[in-house]
Amino acid sequence: MARKPTVLVYGIQGSCENYCRALAAAGMEALTTMEGDTAADGLLLPGGGDISGDTLPDGERRLIERFVSAGRPILGICRGMQALNVFFGGTLYDRIPGHQDPRGDLLHPTCAVGLLAGLLTTSPTVTSNHHQAVRTVGRELVVCQWTADGVAEGLCHPSLPIVGVQYHPERQSFALSRPDAADGAPLFHWLRQACQKQMRASVSRRKLTNDKKYQTLM
Repeated sequence: MARKPTVLVYGIQGSCENYCRALAAAGMEALTTMEGDTAADGLLLPGGGDISGDTLPDGERRLIERFVSAGRPILGICRGMQALNVFFGGTLYDRIPGHQDPRGDLLHPTCAVGLLAGLLTTSPTVTSNHHQAVRTVGRELVVCQWTADGVAEGLCHPSLPIVGVQYHPERQSFALSRPDAADGAPLFHWLRQACQKQMRASVSRRKLTNDKKYQTLM
């Protein structure tokens, strides 16, 4: 039996349980750490506190750089999408109205195109609980989902397996699915499939390297 992809969840152990449960439900192993274990097959950047001054902490920036350079899949959720945007040189609004309620998640109808439309339909309703938002889009990234007031709800990279969403698919999928919001499970299935593709490519590269070494010895 092929091994399950391992996804690094960048956070503190015990603080990312909803993300870990969603990853497990989609057929992946979750490793929650802030140590930057680049042996993982994929990276999940979860929600969290504000990003200050359009600058990422050094450890987080270096971790994203390692995964981007290796072409390994990344899924950014809420703050995680903002972190991807900042990493690629974008900026953030510090506070926007209408997207956060202290009582819990809001719901927003959105428009989606490209990959996210394929995963979620062209008009998915999603959860919302944030006051920071994308201002200028990072280089190479494309807005592929947005709300009626123009706030970016999804970013994709056109050539790398990188997706960011401003909402919380882990709170609208699997055991936490809800009838008033789109099913967020396809985003986690996308991550699993992207990791598996990367794993197959890695095996092929190792086999090619070993074959070349063998031929050299002949």
